[in-house]
Amino acid sequence: MPSGPQAFFQGWSQLFGRSNGPFPHTRPEDLDHPHNPPKVGPELLSQQGTPSPKDADRPVVVTVHGFSATPFETHFLLKWLRERDFLGSQVMLGAHGEHIEAFRQASWRDWQAPLESELRALQKLGYRNQIVLSTSTGGTLMLDLLSRSYFPALRKLVMVAPIVEPYDRLMRVTPLARHSRIVPSILNSFDDEYIGCWYRELPLSAIVQLDRLTRRVRSQLRRGLKLPSQLQVLILQSRRDLVVDRRSAFAVADGLTQNHVEVLLLDSHWHLPILPREDPREEAIKDWVYARILDFLKTDYLPPDRYYGLD
Repeated sequence: MPSGPQAFFQGWSQLFGRSNGPFPHTRPEDLDHPHNPPKVGPELLSQQGTPSPKDADRPVVVTVHGFSATPFETHFLLKWLRERDFLGSQVMLGAHGEHIEAFRQASWRDWQAPLESELRALQKLGYRNQIVLSTSTGGTLMLDLLSRSYFPALRKLVMVAPIVEPYDRLMRVTPLARHSRIVPSILNSFDDEYIGCWYRELPLSAIVQLDRLTRRVRSQLRRGLKLPSQLQVLILQSRRDLVVDRRSAFAVADGLTQNHVEVLLLDSHWHLPILPREDPREEAIKDWVYARILDFLKTDYLPPDRYYGLD
């Protein structure tokens, strides 16, 4: 399993001289093909229609995953929260989980559209207690959305490894490589058991869109991102994350001057410490993270407190 798209640039040197053409590493069973559905797809609460008065007051966790991924990234945590009386809505980013051509041609705004649509639909249906739980790029997309849209029912935002500062600086030069047409795509590698969870091919056109998004949100945070003061934010970041520089977590916290924000640094090797692991130590970290998120969701805080935890 990758650390999210762990292999963003592992294949850079090997693929740099490859001419344009079909991606040679794709397997028949990969998500990249149109006939292969994602292992875990969207499950939208809005499609169930108007809630009962009781359900309208229950907390709804809207999950949104990261770049090149699927709702698999948040599936286990959402299942755990549902078992604890939370409602759930599982969003899949636009142009994800489809044929790779859709991903290749989409903009980051296309990725964002299903998230905005679901939040507005839940608001219109009358759900009054909403939470967004994001991983990686999902958090970046949510921050941009909040910079220009207001969701009065949104109470809490939990971000796991929001990407503002990429760990690998090669992402900054991909726009130049894209124009050369020498390297149309790079390889995302993962274990066979996770086929159908991430794309095998990472088109440079998509990485360019990710670069544009992170630059935009980074600029917004530097100027100060004014979100509704009642919105409470929890950021979880692994110390040894090879996808997102841990400075991202502090850049987000420092840019949200009007909100209660907690930043927890985790002694984990993984980009997403919320996924099950065979390593007992990492599994213990995951269990602690689940419990900490639950505690955060059940506690009300007063803005604009700051807490930087080293766990």
